Amino acid sequence: MERSDVFPPNFPSELVTTAFVASKEAAWRPAQAAISVEWLGAHGYAVLGTELWLPKDGSIQSLPYFQNVDRQRNEAWDSFVARAAAETLAYLRAFTPKFIEEGDVYVNVTWVSEAEFGNLKA
Repeated sequence: MERSDVFPPNFPSELVTTAFVASKEAAWRPAQAAISVEWLGAHGYAVLGTELWLPKDGSIQSLPYFQNVDRQRNEAWDSFVARAAAETLAYLRAFTPKFIEEGDVYVNVTWVSEAEFGNLKA
């Protein structure tokens, strides 16, 4: 699998190279996860949620920290994208100190384009 298959076109190369990638999903350390969320929101991608990963001995332990954002009924795509980024960034700011206590953690970020979102709901 190429890393380019995981990330949107023109995604910043420094975020591509620092990502922990597993099963076509990407995760970053908390500060880089926030930068990724900012980029995604600024480029029309909605962040559907996050999950905390603790890579150990070649496998991933999922920690009980989840956050998700649902699109509201009749919510315009641009509004959903902006709200999803804002809610996710607020979540990351609030919980990053706790995440760091857990060890060498990564924040898995799930995002979609408007077209991909339409396919999810089809």
